[in-house]
Amino acid sequence: MPVLPSDPISPSEFMEEFVPAAMAEAEIPKDVEVRFGVCLTGEGGGEWVMALDGGQASVEKASREEAFLTLIQTVDDWKGALWEGRGGVFGQQAAALFAGAGRQEGAEPTPAPQMGALSALSALDGLIRMRVTGGEGGDWSTDFKLGPGPIPEDATTEIEISAEDAQAMQEGTLDPMQAFMSGKIRVTGDMALMMQMQAALMAASQNS
Repeated sequence: MPVLPSDPISPSEFMEEFVPAAMAEAEIPKDVEVRFGVCLTGEGGGEWVMALDGGQASVEKASREEAFLTLIQTVDDWKGALWEGRGGVFGQQAAALFAGAGRQEGAEPTPAPQMGALSALSALDGLIRMRVTGGEGGDWSTDFKLGPGPIPEDATTEIEISAEDAQAMQEGTLDPMQAFMSGKIRVTGDMALMMQMQAALMAASQNS
């Protein structure tokens, strides 16, 4: 199974070489047909589409407008999630979407998301922004465009948490519901959209 290099590689090398190699070894149900988009902004960035169809997987540099879900990040925050441990639990979730079949050298493998369950996001429409503040490497964020279509300029829902609290959630010492009720997780905008996305991601994280 491909192992994520210990040193950062370029977005194009990652998306067009590493990801296809990892997906080639994954067991993909033949009844799954989804298109997952990636949009990285900044130097070396671009748009890619990861497609699963009839048990086959492919990655191409192309417009993501027809994708059921698009992960949007700056190149710096993308590298931060994959190689620097930035973003806490949210960084881990973003990294799992990018490289569920790969792993850092010496680390335990991360189960790939169940893409069939994630396809439920195609019925949603909006942009969710997750921001982790106060981390050692600076603030970190990632956006998720739910459903196909153009990327809106403004986020529909924004979620913010400190790096310290994100780490506590990752370690299991801070319950997500308690964090939300106590204001450690701050949500602005359409909360219903956040809850719908969370339900789909939880279903996708379950191993079949």
